[in-house]
Amino acid sequence: MIIHDISLTIHNDIPVWPGDPKVRLEWLLRIDQGDSVNLTALNMSAHTGTHIDMPKHFIDSGKTLDELVLDVLIGKARVIGVPYDVKVISEEYLRTVPLEGVERILFKTANSRLVVEQPLSFHPDYVALDISGGQYLARSGCKLVGIDYMSIGYYTDPQGAHYPLLGADVIVLEGINLDGVEPGDYQLIALPLKLSGREGAPARAILIEN
Repeated sequence: MIIHDISLTIHNDIPVWPGDPKVRLEWLLRIDQGDSVNLTALNMSAHTGTHIDMPKHFIDSGKTLDELVLDVLIGKARVIGVPYDVKVISEEYLRTVPLEGVERILFKTANSRLVVEQPLSFHPDYVALDISGGQYLARSGCKLVGIDYMSIGYYTDPQGAHYPLLGADVIVLEGINLDGVEPGDYQLIALPLKLSGREGAPARAILIEN
């Protein structure tokens, strides 16, 4: 069994969505300064790094984290290797991809290179789904869609892909790191913090290769 940790490491310099608060990890207590324990305080947006989007994120009446059925986040997932020259994940592109019966879909795109080569920068031209791609996946019967950047929708139109997916109660997993993960089928585990009444939360996500 091989475990692939597809979670981004949270640190003070991790890129965040423009306008979101920067991560602040700071020591409250330090043993080397005479305290009895080490103790850290963490301040950041719930959509920092690898995270889950619930319907509440874009739909005010949508489901929140404490209403999440966890089996959506655990089970067989397919990593789709999107060619690096594909910049738009549209319905036209998705019709060429074998997705029949797949409930959890993770897109590995050119974004994966950005995470490794330029990990401290925000790239507004990242690969994302357009509204047609979101609508197509919402109709497909899938339960979860993930992508290797901080939003599944475009920087200039983040609502476009989110609305059809979240409106169909498809859970969105963003900010995964698929560098070094080959396309294929895996077992996914992606568990977010259980935040009361909230629209998203950081998650630790892994893929298990048997």
